[in-house]
Amino acid sequence: MSTEVTKPPCALCGQSVEIKGFALDTPTKQLPFCCAGCLSIYQLLNGDQKTDAIQPDDPIKPPNKEVY
Repeated sequence: MSTEVTKPPCALCGQSVEIKGFALDTPTKQLPFCCAGCLSIYQLLNGDQKTDAIQPDDPIKPPNKEVY
């Protein structure tokens, strides 16, 4: 028996949402997104709709790498 949890698809690209916190409240429902990029693109494409974005409190930061 499998106890695998089904993850919702991203509202823009359709990939499974692995990180919680990227969501958009629309007048009819809350849309999940897999990353900040998909959330931003969706907002740009649907700018005429009043929406409130929800993003993680602790955003993912790239590793600190020095360039030589």
